[in-house]
Amino acid sequence: MDVRTPLRIFVGLWALFPFTVGAVIDTALSNQPDLFKVCVSIGVWILWVVVLGSSMIRRPWGLTVMRIVVPSVMPALLFATSGGNISIVSLTLAIGHAAAACVLALLPETGNVMVDGLSYGNERRFLLRAPGAILVGPLPLVWALVVFGATSGPLLLASGKWLIGIVLTAVGWPVAALGFRSLHQLARRWVVFVPNGFVIHDYLAAREPFLLRSQDLSSLGPATADLDIDTPDLIDVSQLAPGPVLQVALHGEVEVVPRTRGISEVRVVKSILFSPTRPGAVLQEARLRRLVR
Repeated sequence: MDVRTPLRIFVGLWALFPFTVGAVIDTALSNQPDLFKVCVSIGVWILWVVVLGSSMIRRPWGLTVMRIVVPSVMPALLFATSGGNISIVSLTLAIGHAAAACVLALLPETGNVMVDGLSYGNERRFLLRAPGAILVGPLPLVWALVVFGATSGPLLLASGKWLIGIVLTAVGWPVAALGFRSLHQLARRWVVFVPNGFVIHDYLAAREPFLLRSQDLSSLGPATADLDIDTPDLIDVSQLAPGPVLQVALHGEVEVVPRTRGISEVRVVKSILFSPTRPGAVLQEARLRRLVR
């Protein structure tokens, strides 16, 4: 299967959203005041266009937009059930449509294709998996703050609740902007294959990207379960991300500046642990480039 297939399916599903999800939202707004109905409709159409355009342009910022907006459709639909006379069939179809789009937006293959839109020439990018400590709690919390901070104020203003609407907009939008910036850092962490090797680009783990040259590579493959990570010549930049971890061993050495609190010290290592979202795809690309056997 072509790696772009999930994203292409997502684009098709999202293009059809006005006929399912949009119809349910329109029905839910039928009993609302005209001002509220117009404001919500304009906002929904803007978000639909932005996500559709982002998925077609294929950039890391577009991936962040997709992974914030698309999952928010489900709670929006559930909230919409409180208003209007919505049929069970229409609501079920809309929820199924939204769930399928959400799954496709969150797939690692979708993320890889989106960030690879920055590549040029002989480059190829693969996303790194989110650190375990972020997945446990901060990630869904920040996502909720972004969604709530960006929408609560304008919705209250559209409802005619001017004072609290102005306050929540003044507070919520800066919070949403900071949250978006934080979430976007996850879409800027990747492995970049270049003509002379590959670069690990992860500002959460290292202060600078570092190049692993093809002539220095000794091996690349899954890390063993009994590996001693306290070895001086080894550095772990996987940040306890759940899932398989890859290990690259070098004939020579590479300098890595780990991101730590306070003054960072340069480490000279011969082996690196890292965790891409699709380890198999990274190994396949390395074989195609004859970096490993």
